[in-house]
Amino acid sequence: MVRVRFAPSPTGKLHVGNVRTALANILYARKHGGTFVVRMEDTDISREVENAEQQILDDLTWLGMTPDEDPTKGGEFGPYRTNERSVRGDYEKAIQKLFDDGRAYECYVSKGELDLMRKIQTSQGLPPHYDNRHRDLSDAEKEKFKAEGREPVIRFKLNDSSIEWEDMVRGAVKYEAKNLGGDPVIVRSNGVPIFALAGAVDDINQNITHVVRGEDHVTNTAIQVQIFEALGAKVPQMAHMPMLLDKDGGKLSKRLDGLSIQQLRAEGYLPKAILTYMTSLGFSAMPEVGTVDDLAQNFDFTKMGRSAVRFDNDQLKRVNATVIRQSSYAEMKPYLEGFLNSSKSEAELEVFWDAVKGNIELLSELQEQYNMCYREMGEESLAGDDVEYIKVALEMLPKGPYSAETWQNWTAELKAQTGRKGKQLFMPLRIALTGQKQGPEMASLLTVMGEAVAQQRLEESLK
Repeated sequence: MVRVRFAPSPTGKLHVGNVRTALANILYARKHGGTFVVRMEDTDISREVENAEQQILDDLTWLGMTPDEDPTKGGEFGPYRTNERSVRGDYEKAIQKLFDDGRAYECYVSKGELDLMRKIQTSQGLPPHYDNRHRDLSDAEKEKFKAEGREPVIRFKLNDSSIEWEDMVRGAVKYEAKNLGGDPVIVRSNGVPIFALAGAVDDINQNITHVVRGEDHVTNTAIQVQIFEALGAKVPQMAHMPMLLDKDGGKLSKRLDGLSIQQLRAEGYLPKAILTYMTSLGFSAMPEVGTVDDLAQNFDFTKMGRSAVRFDNDQLKRVNATVIRQSSYAEMKPYLEGFLNSSKSEAELEVFWDAVKGNIELLSELQEQYNMCYREMGEESLAGDDVEYIKVALEMLPKGPYSAETWQNWTAELKAQTGRKGKQLFMPLRIALTGQKQGPEMASLLTVMGEAVAQQRLEESLK
């Protein structure tokens, strides 16, 4: 049974970097009939943001990525918050086992000593690392450090061996333990366990079978492989996806405030567009637009590239435009709140949607289209030699109700009456009816406007 997890910290908004990780996890789970777990790593209390946990869960649900198990829903392997698991004693038990087996020890090295150690190593052309100097302290040495007021951290004693695993994305991965920077800290001096330990303990206790995350965690994985083994657990299958950069190849983290799901949602991006585009990152082709279940069918880590990928807002916008064009009014209606202020009937709004959906990329552009149809004219005005033409057009304006053929019939009669054709025939009509030189197809737009609005617009244009 495949069990995967997404473990955000409730310290801010859910952004596209988080979504990419969560999405890869849920796609893999759905493809293999597995379970998608959301676990909150809430150890950094000083940085926690009020309601961040609930907002993260709400954003996942809006995207169609509803967890099977999470802090509010619960599940067989709860609790689903790190602090609650800490209170229960999960980490204390694991740390005690490591001490009992000689794989953990107290380290009293001060920050000043660490800084000096690294400066000396750097000056000698060596990579900075902890030299494991407190691995075998005597009780007397420990008491001496305690008397000086030093608070120890707890370090994990790495076995001096090769660490190997078969990564679902990267293939065979191998590290030498001696090159990992020395024995890592697993518990801070304040007693809070470090991610490398807490994450491994949680994964063990929640029966996580596959760990899917970014390649920036590869070194952490090397350490965690030994932690899993030291705790007598099977190492989960690992998948490390390539780094996600911004459009220019820089760090995406500098732009995350503008790439939160809340922000994208406010701009009028749609769940299917975000999911489809994020699924495409790392692969050679864009998948067909779809839901999580649709996208999961062809999701395959073995086909994912290893080069860093770039998040391109323009490409996401193009996918969003595709979703809009493909969607009926009924499909889109649940997402229109806040984007369309109208008193029109459902039937009228359906006609309006079909008329303008090919002309927008974001739902935030929808109200402008509505205003153009019903409320506000653009700023373009008629050229002097077009005034007489529009007078003729007004006289020949068809009687309602209008259909898809009304525009074609009207312009055909105007062409025969005035001898105009092409741009000279169509552009003055567009300007007179909308005040703009560009916009939706006039055949659809005229159907939306109806006779009364069209007559009013033509009359106003002549003033």
